[in-house]
Amino acid sequence: MDRFKVVKSLLMNAPISITMSFVAQLMNILLGHMEHFEWGSMLISFLFSYVVAFFIAYFIPADRAGFALAGRCGAEPGTWKFNMLVNLVVNTVFSVIMTLVMGWFTACLLGGAPLIAAVQGFGQMIVPVWIACYFVSLFVQRPAMALAHKIVGK
Repeated sequence: MDRFKVVKSLLMNAPISITMSFVAQLMNILLGHMEHFEWGSMLISFLFSYVVAFFIAYFIPADRAGFALAGRCGAEPGTWKFNMLVNLVVNTVFSVIMTLVMGWFTACLLGGAPLIAAVQGFGQMIVPVWIACYFVSLFVQRPAMALAHKIVGK
């Protein structure tokens, strides 16, 4: 395993998984699927999403596709434009997969709902999850990368 990629994935995915778990729970309250905020439910959601997010970040080369997009758009590495374009691709891949998986996990596996509930949940959750995770990952990216370089000495 690539040590830098592992550390980077772990650092980036913690705040994003927390954000996703919080936003999903907030949306469930607003949509009337839950009565109130439940810390235990959020913790379970966070832990599961953190593991899934690690595998997405480690095994799906969304960052390479993001680098390619940023390069085609003429963005220079290290600039906000570059980071925003890379994050556009990475966050979209992450949000789509995570919203589907987490919808299945919470509604179907934990809640006993039929599989169609995960699809319906995806439709309700994808936009708020994508928006929240986009901004969190955009602002966490630089410090997480710097800390990952420092930890692995690269």
